[in-house]
Amino acid sequence: MNKAAMGRLLRGTLKNGQVRVLMCDTTSMAELCRQTHDSSNVCTAALGRGISAAALLTAAADDSDSNLTMTLKGGGPAGALVVAAHGRTLKAYIDHPHTELPLKANGKLDVGGALGKDGTLTVVRDLGMREPYVGQTELQSGEVGEDVAYYCVVSEQQPTLCALGVLVHEGRVISSGGVLIQPLPGCEEETLQELEVRSMLFGDVSAQLLQQPLEEFFSDCFKGLDPQLLEVEGLCYTCDCSRSRMERALISIGRRDLQEIIDDGKGAELVCNFCHEKHQFSTEELRALLEAARPETPAE
Repeated sequence: MNKAAMGRLLRGTLKNGQVRVLMCDTTSMAELCRQTHDSSNVCTAALGRGISAAALLTAAADDSDSNLTMTLKGGGPAGALVVAAHGRTLKAYIDHPHTELPLKANGKLDVGGALGKDGTLTVVRDLGMREPYVGQTELQSGEVGEDVAYYCVVSEQQPTLCALGVLVHEGRVISSGGVLIQPLPGCEEETLQELEVRSMLFGDVSAQLLQQPLEEFFSDCFKGLDPQLLEVEGLCYTCDCSRSRMERALISIGRRDLQEIIDDGKGAELVCNFCHEKHQFSTEELRALLEAARPETPAE
């Protein structure tokens, strides 16, 4: 059974519904992700930010059962960052989790340097319709938070402030979380200006979450803006891979490629990128999959 770690997601409004606020604490989730991938400090920060970002984006869709996959490819030495979410359940991986980089001049982990900024942020939302929605924008910094905000503005036409943070101490995640703020139709200009001023308060979200729980952070950060807490939900970090999913992956490669693996006579081993669990398939099992695939596969 795959390990799991829990997090928390807060929903709130400001100024009598003029602004939507989403906040999350993903500390335990980011730590389990670090353990799973044995990631370096800078890659752990990237993974933690990605988990928080995907949790906030999924919550912003107002659909607890929707699927979302967020992929950040910036050409950096750490490779691509991928986060998958099904409702409030998330998992993540990074191509090269052992990548090390020097700290930036301000003493912060260089997430942008690890991920790079010469590339794209792609978000695929499966809302249960015939075709999934795919949005893609150019990266702004590779630091994830700024890139997510830019994506929301350009691809989803939703003005957004997004702050993400991860604190790593002695190789372990001690705080991880994020804030996403979106003005709603009818939001007053005065409210927008006040949010810009307050952005410094929630900019270092991981440090704040180290000192107080989400509810206090929300009420303190937005004091004077009529903060209304709507609900707090649970988040979960775990991998939902299974043998049946791996079987479908093998079938999806096509009859010709599957036959080549069978002809090789060595069977196949599939490894999950998210949890590193290995799934072994014998040649006989592969033949059975090929037979199962034939009725649904067009003749070549």
